[in-house]
Amino acid sequence: MKKTAVVAVLLAAMSLGAQTKLVQPQQNANGSIQYTPLTCARGGELPLMQLNVEGKGELRAYFRRLNTTDWCSVEGVNEGPLSRVVLPKFDPGDEIEYFFTLIDGRRVVARSQRIYRLKVTNECEAAWARHVTRFALSCGDDPGGIPSSIGAGFAVNDEFIDGEPPFSSPDRPVDRDGRTIEPPPPPQQP
Repeated sequence: MKKTAVVAVLLAAMSLGAQTKLVQPQQNANGSIQYTPLTCARGGELPLMQLNVEGKGELRAYFRRLNTTDWCSVEGVNEGPLSRVVLPKFDPGDEIEYFFTLIDGRRVVARSQRIYRLKVTNECEAAWARHVTRFALSCGDDPGGIPSSIGAGFAVNDEFIDGEPPFSSPDRPVDRDGRTIEPPPPPQQP
């Protein structure tokens, strides 16, 4: 009887261990980013984001103010479990969306699991950077930034257009009726 109880307890423990392994999220073999999100940042200070990064590459944070189109990015410091990113100063009342990527050359090795959001207040007790000597920030159409056209791409409907597109390209301009507009003649040289 005791042997049967011991065997039953061992089988139950092993099955729980197997279920625990199935529930754990899969991690990329090349890298991962583990981060506990901040819910607020202190106004007028540089928010300090602390991350646990596995893998080599450039750590980068992308951010924007809520309800704006342009994403900006800042470079972080990839030091494994002591990795960090410092965002620029924001005004109290701002709400910020942000996420992280780990980039090795032109390949994204890892990214955060979601887009995080924080509110900037004067009362926030979150960590902030005091002595920053170098701050690499890029916004808008920079090669490292995310252009605002991404938002336009997500706003496109799933409408199928059969035939010619409704609007022309600069190569072959057409009017609203579909007639080709002839380019003006080149200017004559005296």
